[in-house]
Amino acid sequence: MPPIKPPYFGAAYYPEHWSDSDMDHDIQLMVEVGMNAMRMGEFAWSRMETSDSVFDFDWLHKAVDRLGKAGIASILGTPTATPPLWLVEKHSEVLGVYPSGLRAQHGGRRHPCLNSPVFREHSRRITQKLAEEFGSNTNVIGWQLDNEIVTLPPNGCYCDYCRSAFHAWLEKRYSTIELLNQKWCTTLFSQEYSRFHQIPAPRPDTWHHPSLWVAWELFQGDSTIEFLKEQVEILHNTASQPVGTDMMPSTELSHKKVNKMLDVVQFNHYNFMDNLWKVGFWMDLCRTTIPAKKWWVTETSTCWHGATFAKGGYRDPGFCRASSWLSFALGAEANLYWLWRSHWAGQELMHGSVISSTGRPMHVFDEVKQIATDLKTSAGFLQNTSPDQPQVAVVYSSLAGRIFNGQPMTSLIKNYPEPVIENVYRPLLEEHIRVDCIEPDSSLDPYRVIFCQFLPAFDEAGFAPKVLEWINQGGVLVAGPLSDNRTLDATKFRHAPFGYLETWSGASCKYQIPGEPSDFTFAGTDGVCQCGSLWYDGFEPGSSQTVATYVDGPLTGLAAIVEKNIGKGKLILLGTMLRKPEMRAFAKSLCDKLGIQKAAHASDNVLVVPRSGPGGNGSVVVELFNREGSLTLETPSVNLLTGKTLAGMIPIAPYEVIVLKE
Repeated sequence: MPPIKPPYFGAAYYPEHWSDSDMDHDIQLMVEVGMNAMRMGEFAWSRMETSDSVFDFDWLHKAVDRLGKAGIASILGTPTATPPLWLVEKHSEVLGVYPSGLRAQHGGRRHPCLNSPVFREHSRRITQKLAEEFGSNTNVIGWQLDNEIVTLPPNGCYCDYCRSAFHAWLEKRYSTIELLNQKWCTTLFSQEYSRFHQIPAPRPDTWHHPSLWVAWELFQGDSTIEFLKEQVEILHNTASQPVGTDMMPSTELSHKKVNKMLDVVQFNHYNFMDNLWKVGFWMDLCRTTIPAKKWWVTETSTCWHGATFAKGGYRDPGFCRASSWLSFALGAEANLYWLWRSHWAGQELMHGSVISSTGRPMHVFDEVKQIATDLKTSAGFLQNTSPDQPQVAVVYSSLAGRIFNGQPMTSLIKNYPEPVIENVYRPLLEEHIRVDCIEPDSSLDPYRVIFCQFLPAFDEAGFAPKVLEWINQGGVLVAGPLSDNRTLDATKFRHAPFGYLETWSGASCKYQIPGEPSDFTFAGTDGVCQCGSLWYDGFEPGSSQTVATYVDGPLTGLAAIVEKNIGKGKLILLGTMLRKPEMRAFAKSLCDKLGIQKAAHASDNVLVVPRSGPGGNGSVVVELFNREGSLTLETPSVNLLTGKTLAGMIPIAPYEVIVLKE
């Protein structure tokens, strides 16, 4: 068979659960529905290593070969999320420990301790064996490390290995216990430590120092990365295929830190009809995580998802198509469903799939088939174009998630990065201002405007000096609220409410007030009043220019928004979060002044992603909100999915997908 090329379209498959005749039936339906990739092996350690040092890969070779003969590539997972019972019985210390002191039990997943030397040794061994068996197999197009790797729920592992490793991590970070005491101000509540090993692993049932919580969660993340790194090195040394790990829309790990050592960014998501648009934020992050690398959606649902019940229930016709095409529109090279054939036993019986546990096509089978047909029709365009580089970025930070977890600062911030997604990303999305979502250590060179809300620590990854230089060179930074107000240790600054923003802006923050239970009004220089939200900083403008002033409440007369020209660029400092309509208008006005063009003239429920490359110019259009919309084309274009030429104002049906080529 010739090499299988992207776009990759497929699902997760578990041949260890099914007979040979079932597999014959499955592959026949895979070919019928038009799939070209299957992901396997992620939970099959007990089938790969039936007892200590006794390996069996014949069944997996059989599956890879049979799929390959049918024109279907394989992506193989390392099975370290589910250690086998023989390992647990022989070495019970590989099981993680909960905050209560109880050890996790065998029978689920994500229950081992990633710092256990014994578990690390056995994980390296099974990874090495897999690499030797399949590292040169041309039917295998990639590797997935572990599965949705996060720390042991709910707050990491509390075993002796992890406690000892945490103390070593703290000592490496702070060098001396005196410095840690100073940075954390442990005189508060008489918390001073004289030795690192006295520092507890914080339990959720105890009121702990926020700096301790942030340190503990960062340590857990670094431990996870070290665990993955061992598998990466084995696969890079032994196998030829690209390596990734399927991450979730979660702040537990920095996507950038994890993926720096990998070859392909992998991402899993499960969204409902009312929030499908939100996953665009994470996809815009995946695309920029490692700009030179490809990214894949390794898991999403065809319809509902869930374990013991169908979570979210029925999705309307077209949802699966829109959800799947959203991946490709935003630059993905693959879209895989979880799962191909639903389980007939076990913990996730009620999860949606392509075919049922009986082997019968699900109600979405024809829709999946249409997606495959569409992808084949437009493959040349997708392979030879990529999304155009945005000139606007939105900053996201895993560390911010850690800080807000420990100290939300206002009860109105329920779950970072939700306020960024809802109050910044969505207005830009609906205004058709295409953005990259970037972490603080990303290059800022491609951007003319950066929105930086809810980023507490400007010192993260050297962001402060880098962004100041970027402003001096002509960039426009829209900062605040609740940015630059914490150190890397999650403490406040003592010289000012902000680390840098007062100095840069020339303004002084006189009062800070949470946006509960009341909101306050401010007016721009045109006299038009607006209501703020979430948080309120009141500024004395100093050498900055006042853009808006509070007109009620205790902040009356203080500046709500100030701006300052810095070098060739500008800092715009928001004292409060603009409401979504006002943020949308603000962003439009700012981009208009800078000559940044919108991606499209379309209704706000329609995503339009311009693409260009050797394959020509065009765009992928996806309706995200399950309602009618419209798009106005300035240049006549061919819809590659239908062959029709479109021009002028065209109606967009609910969940419609159009691939346009000029």
